[in-house]
Amino acid sequence: MFNTMMGKYLVCDSKLHKMNAVSKMLCLVIFVSMLFTNDIILLSLLTVLTIGMVIFSNVPLKTYLKNVSSLKMLIIFLILITYFLGGSWYGTIISIVKIVLGILYTMVITYTTTKGEIAYGIEKILLPLSLIKIPVRKISLVLTLALRFIPTIFEQANKILKSQASRGIDFRHSSLKGKVIAISSMIVPLFLLTSKASDDVALAMEVKMYDPDAKRTNYRIYKWNRIDENMILLHIALFTFFISRMIILWSVI
Repeated sequence: MFNTMMGKYLVCDSKLHKMNAVSKMLCLVIFVSMLFTNDIILLSLLTVLTIGMVIFSNVPLKTYLKNVSSLKMLIIFLILITYFLGGSWYGTIISIVKIVLGILYTMVITYTTTKGEIAYGIEKILLPLSLIKIPVRKISLVLTLALRFIPTIFEQANKILKSQASRGIDFRHSSLKGKVIAISSMIVPLFLLTSKASDDVALAMEVKMYDPDAKRTNYRIYKWNRIDENMILLHIALFTFFISRMIILWSVI
Protein backbone atom coordinates (compact mmCIF):
# COMPACT_ATOMS: atom_id res chain seq x y z
CA MET A 1 0.00 0.00 0.00
CA PHE A 2 2.76 2.46 0.85
CA ASN A 3 4.66 1.88 -2.41
CA THR A 4 1.65 2.65 -4.57
CA MET A 5 1.60 5.68 -6.85
CA MET A 6 -2.11 5.50 -7.54
CA GLY A 7 -3.68 8.94 -7.77
CA LYS A 8 -0.40 10.81 -8.29
CA TYR A 9 0.50 12.94 -11.28
CA LEU A 10 3.91 12.24 -12.82
CA VAL A 11 5.57 14.95 -14.87
CA CYS A 12 6.75 13.54 -18.20
CA ASP A 13 6.97 14.72 -21.78
CA SER A 14 4.42 12.73 -23.75
CA LYS A 15 1.47 13.27 -26.05
CA LEU A 16 -0.87 11.82 -23.44
CA HIS A 17 0.16 14.57 -21.01
CA LYS A 18 -0.81 17.16 -23.62
CA MET A 19 -4.28 15.72 -24.23
CA ASN A 20 -7.38 17.59 -23.16
CA ALA A 21 -8.79 16.32 -19.87
CA VAL A 22 -12.29 16.05 -21.35
CA SER A 23 -11.11 13.66 -24.07
CA LYS A 24 -9.27 11.57 -21.47
CA MET A 25 -12.38 11.25 -19.33
CA LEU A 26 -14.47 10.34 -22.38
CA CYS A 27 -11.94 7.69 -23.39
CA LEU A 28 -11.95 6.33 -19.84
CA VAL A 29 -15.75 6.05 -19.79
CA ILE A 30 -15.78 4.28 -23.16
CA PHE A 31 -12.97 1.94 -22.11
CA VAL A 32 -14.64 0.96 -18.82
CA SER A 33 -17.94 0.31 -20.60
CA MET A 34 -16.16 -2.10 -22.95
CA LEU A 35 -14.74 -4.09 -20.01
CA PHE A 36 -18.18 -5.60 -19.42
CA THR A 37 -17.56 -8.04 -22.24
CA ASN A 38 -16.09 -11.55 -22.08
CA ASP A 39 -15.21 -11.63 -25.76
CA ILE A 40 -11.58 -12.68 -26.21
CA ILE A 41 -11.13 -10.72 -29.44
CA LEU A 42 -12.29 -7.45 -27.89
CA LEU A 43 -10.27 -8.03 -24.71
CA SER A 44 -7.20 -8.65 -26.88
CA LEU A 45 -7.77 -5.33 -28.65
CA LEU A 46 -8.23 -3.57 -25.30
CA THR A 47 -5.00 -5.16 -24.06
CA VAL A 48 -3.11 -3.85 -27.10
CA LEU A 49 -4.66 -0.39 -26.59
CA THR A 50 -3.71 -0.34 -22.90
CA ILE A 51 -0.13 -1.44 -23.57
CA GLY A 52 0.17 1.22 -26.26
CA MET A 53 -1.04 3.94 -23.90
CA VAL A 54 1.35 2.72 -21.19
CA ILE A 55 4.25 3.02 -23.65
CA PHE A 56 3.21 6.42 -25.02
CA SER A 57 2.77 7.87 -21.51
CA ASN A 58 6.59 7.77 -21.06
CA VAL A 59 6.03 6.81 -17.41
CA PRO A 60 8.60 4.22 -16.23
CA LEU A 61 7.29 0.70 -16.66
CA LYS A 62 8.36 -0.28 -13.14
CA THR A 63 5.87 2.27 -11.78
CA TYR A 64 3.00 0.40 -13.42
CA LEU A 65 4.37 -3.00 -12.40
CA LYS A 66 4.66 -1.87 -8.78
CA ASN A 67 0.95 -1.02 -8.68
CA VAL A 68 -0.14 -4.13 -10.54
CA SER A 69 1.88 -6.27 -8.11
CA SER A 70 -0.27 -4.90 -5.28
CA LEU A 71 -3.17 -6.88 -6.81
CA LYS A 72 -1.47 -10.24 -6.21
CA MET A 73 -3.49 -10.95 -3.06
CA LEU A 74 -6.75 -10.33 -4.92
CA ILE A 75 -5.62 -12.55 -7.79
CA ILE A 76 -4.58 -15.32 -5.39
CA PHE A 77 -7.93 -15.02 -3.65
CA LEU A 78 -9.83 -15.42 -6.94
CA ILE A 79 -7.72 -18.43 -7.88
CA LEU A 80 -8.33 -20.10 -4.49
CA ILE A 81 -12.06 -19.44 -4.69
CA THR A 82 -12.17 -20.99 -8.15
CA TYR A 83 -10.12 -23.99 -7.03
CA PHE A 84 -12.07 -24.83 -3.87
CA LEU A 85 -15.56 -23.98 -5.14
CA GLY A 86 -15.05 -25.52 -8.56
CA GLY A 87 -15.77 -22.42 -10.57
CA SER A 88 -14.96 -21.72 -14.19
CA TRP A 89 -11.25 -21.13 -14.78
CA TYR A 90 -12.10 -19.35 -18.03
CA GLY A 91 -14.30 -16.84 -16.19
CA THR A 92 -11.67 -16.34 -13.48
CA ILE A 93 -8.90 -15.64 -16.00
CA ILE A 94 -11.16 -13.22 -17.90
CA SER A 95 -12.02 -11.43 -14.64
CA ILE A 96 -8.34 -11.09 -13.71
CA VAL A 97 -7.50 -9.72 -17.16
CA LYS A 98 -10.31 -7.15 -16.93
CA ILE A 99 -9.24 -6.05 -13.44
CA VAL A 100 -5.61 -5.59 -14.54
CA LEU A 101 -6.66 -3.70 -17.69
CA GLY A 102 -8.96 -1.42 -15.72
CA ILE A 103 -6.25 -0.63 -13.17
CA LEU A 104 -3.59 -0.02 -15.83
CA TYR A 105 -5.80 2.25 -17.92
CA THR A 106 -6.85 4.24 -14.85
CA MET A 107 -3.21 4.64 -13.85
CA VAL A 108 -2.37 5.98 -17.32
CA ILE A 109 -5.08 8.63 -16.89
CA THR A 110 -4.04 9.63 -13.36
CA TYR A 111 -0.32 9.67 -14.15
CA THR A 112 -0.81 11.97 -17.14
CA THR A 113 -3.54 14.24 -15.73
CA THR A 114 -3.36 16.68 -12.83
CA LYS A 115 -6.07 16.76 -10.16
CA GLY A 116 -7.37 20.07 -11.47
CA GLU A 117 -7.61 18.70 -15.00
CA ILE A 118 -9.45 15.62 -13.76
CA ALA A 119 -11.98 17.80 -11.98
CA TYR A 120 -12.34 19.94 -15.10
CA GLY A 121 -12.90 16.90 -17.30
CA ILE A 122 -15.44 15.32 -14.95
CA GLU A 123 -17.31 18.59 -14.61
CA LYS A 124 -17.55 19.06 -18.38
CA ILE A 125 -18.73 15.49 -18.95
CA LEU A 126 -21.38 15.72 -16.22
CA LEU A 127 -22.44 19.23 -17.22
CA PRO A 128 -25.62 18.06 -19.05
CA LEU A 129 -26.86 16.65 -15.71
CA SER A 130 -27.10 20.19 -14.36
CA LEU A 131 -30.22 20.59 -16.51
CA ILE A 132 -32.03 18.24 -14.13
CA LYS A 133 -30.75 20.09 -11.04
CA ILE A 134 -27.84 17.75 -10.22
CA PRO A 135 -25.00 19.69 -8.50
CA VAL A 136 -22.27 18.88 -11.00
CA ARG A 137 -19.78 21.41 -9.60
CA LYS A 138 -20.11 20.00 -6.09
CA ILE A 139 -19.65 16.45 -7.37
CA SER A 140 -16.47 17.39 -9.24
CA LEU A 141 -15.20 19.21 -6.14
CA VAL A 142 -15.81 16.16 -3.94
CA LEU A 143 -14.03 13.88 -6.43
CA THR A 144 -11.07 16.26 -6.63
CA LEU A 145 -10.70 16.42 -2.85
CA ALA A 146 -10.98 12.63 -2.62
CA LEU A 147 -8.20 12.16 -5.18
CA ARG A 148 -6.01 14.65 -3.35
CA PHE A 149 -6.51 12.82 -0.05
CA ILE A 150 -5.42 9.39 -1.34
CA PRO A 151 -1.65 10.16 -1.15
CA THR A 152 -2.21 12.01 2.15
CA ILE A 153 -3.84 8.98 3.75
CA PHE A 154 -0.98 6.72 2.61
CA GLU A 155 1.61 9.13 3.97
CA GLN A 156 -0.15 9.40 7.34
CA ALA A 157 -0.46 5.61 7.54
CA ASN A 158 3.25 5.23 6.77
CA LYS A 159 4.16 7.66 9.57
CA ILE A 160 1.95 5.82 12.04
CA LEU A 161 3.44 2.47 11.00
CA LYS A 162 7.00 3.70 11.53
CA SER A 163 6.20 5.36 14.86
CA GLN A 164 4.49 2.22 16.19
CA ALA A 165 7.24 -0.03 14.83
CA SER A 166 9.75 2.05 16.81
CA ARG A 167 7.72 1.20 19.92
CA GLY A 168 8.09 -2.52 19.32
CA ILE A 169 4.97 -3.38 17.31
CA ASP A 170 5.83 -5.94 14.61
CA PHE A 171 3.70 -5.56 11.48
CA ARG A 172 5.52 -8.09 9.31
CA HIS A 173 6.84 -11.07 11.30
CA SER A 174 4.15 -11.60 13.94
CA SER A 175 1.33 -14.14 13.79
CA LEU A 176 -1.96 -13.48 12.02
CA LYS A 177 -3.60 -12.45 15.29
CA GLY A 178 -0.68 -10.13 16.05
CA LYS A 179 -0.94 -8.53 12.61
CA VAL A 180 -4.67 -7.95 13.07
CA ILE A 181 -4.06 -6.29 16.43
CA ALA A 182 -1.21 -4.19 14.99
CA ILE A 183 -3.27 -3.03 12.03
CA SER A 184 -6.27 -2.26 14.23
CA SER A 185 -4.02 -0.06 16.35
CA MET A 186 -3.38 2.05 13.22
CA ILE A 187 -7.03 2.68 12.40
CA VAL A 188 -7.91 5.11 15.20
CA PRO A 189 -4.90 7.47 14.84
CA LEU A 190 -5.19 7.28 11.04
CA PHE A 191 -8.87 8.23 11.24
CA LEU A 192 -8.12 11.11 13.61
CA LEU A 193 -5.27 12.49 11.51
CA THR A 194 -7.30 12.23 8.31
CA SER A 195 -10.29 13.95 9.94
CA LYS A 196 -8.02 16.74 11.17
CA ALA A 197 -6.57 17.21 7.68
CA SER A 198 -10.05 17.36 6.14
CA ASP A 199 -11.14 19.88 8.79
CA ASP A 200 -8.12 22.04 7.95
CA VAL A 201 -9.04 21.97 4.25
CA ALA A 202 -12.68 22.84 5.02
CA LEU A 203 -11.60 25.68 7.33
CA ALA A 204 -9.23 27.07 4.69
CA MET A 205 -12.02 27.04 2.10
CA GLU A 206 -14.37 28.84 4.50
CA VAL A 207 -11.74 31.48 5.30
CA LYS A 208 -11.30 32.11 1.58
CA MET A 209 -15.12 32.40 1.28
CA TYR A 210 -15.33 29.56 -1.21
CA ASP A 211 -18.79 29.25 -2.74
CA PRO A 212 -19.35 25.99 -4.69
CA ASP A 213 -22.42 27.47 -6.40
CA ALA A 214 -20.60 30.51 -7.79
CA LYS A 215 -19.84 30.65 -11.50
CA ARG A 216 -16.14 30.50 -12.27
CA THR A 217 -13.82 30.84 -15.20
CA ASN A 218 -10.77 28.64 -15.78
CA TYR A 219 -7.28 29.89 -15.14
CA ARG A 220 -6.00 27.82 -18.06
CA ILE A 221 -7.59 27.38 -21.46
CA TYR A 222 -7.51 23.70 -22.36
CA LYS A 223 -7.07 23.35 -26.11
CA TRP A 224 -8.31 20.52 -28.29
CA ASN A 225 -5.43 18.87 -30.17
CA ARG A 226 -5.18 16.37 -32.99
CA ILE A 227 -4.21 13.65 -30.52
CA ASP A 228 -7.55 14.16 -28.76
CA GLU A 229 -9.48 13.62 -31.97
CA ASN A 230 -7.47 10.53 -32.88
CA MET A 231 -7.84 8.93 -29.45
CA ILE A 232 -11.59 9.54 -29.29
CA LEU A 233 -12.07 8.20 -32.82
CA LEU A 234 -10.05 5.10 -31.90
CA HIS A 235 -12.14 4.47 -28.79
CA ILE A 236 -15.39 5.09 -30.68
CA ALA A 237 -14.27 2.63 -33.36
CA LEU A 238 -13.55 0.00 -30.69
CA PHE A 239 -16.88 0.73 -29.01
CA THR A 240 -18.69 0.34 -32.34
CA PHE A 241 -16.92 -2.99 -32.83
CA PHE A 242 -17.94 -3.93 -29.28
CA ILE A 243 -21.62 -3.16 -29.97
CA SER A 244 -21.57 -5.05 -33.28
CA ARG A 245 -19.95 -8.08 -31.64
CA MET A 246 -22.57 -8.09 -28.86
CA ILE A 247 -25.39 -7.88 -31.42
CA ILE A 248 -23.93 -10.77 -33.40
CA LEU A 249 -23.47 -12.93 -30.28
CA TRP A 250 -26.98 -12.19 -29.04
CA SER A 251 -28.46 -13.04 -32.46
CA VAL A 252 -26.63 -16.37 -32.45
CA ILE A 253 -27.88 -17.20 -28.96
